[in-house]
Amino acid sequence: MIRKSLIIVALASLAFCACNKDKDDNDPSYCTGAWATAVVEEWNAVYVAAMAYAANPTHETCVAYKDAYQDYIDELKKFKKCALWTPQQKAELDAAIDNAEDEINSLCSE
Repeated sequence: MIRKSLIIVALASLAFCACNKDKDDNDPSYCTGAWATAVVEEWNAVYVAAMAYAANPTHETCVAYKDAYQDYIDELKKFKKCALWTPQQKAELDAAIDNAEDEINSLCSE
């Protein structure tokens, strides 16, 4: 389920526009560039943590996975301010992020 939410968030972000987190969100050029390169470090950290957790499902590796996933979501949230997005696009991204965070919050419960 976590993988599904992660994919939903990634696809929702791709479906909207490519935003550059270093620009002013009121600038129409804010939604230019490759968003994926802006979050590549966080995405790689999620992947590494997921592989570590799959190989050794302990509480520690679960927490590391949960933290990496939350960091990725937090980075994606920076792109919610794209001035060129429609209200529907923003609502869809918000819903995808909310679903992913619900999944994150259910991880590592003992």
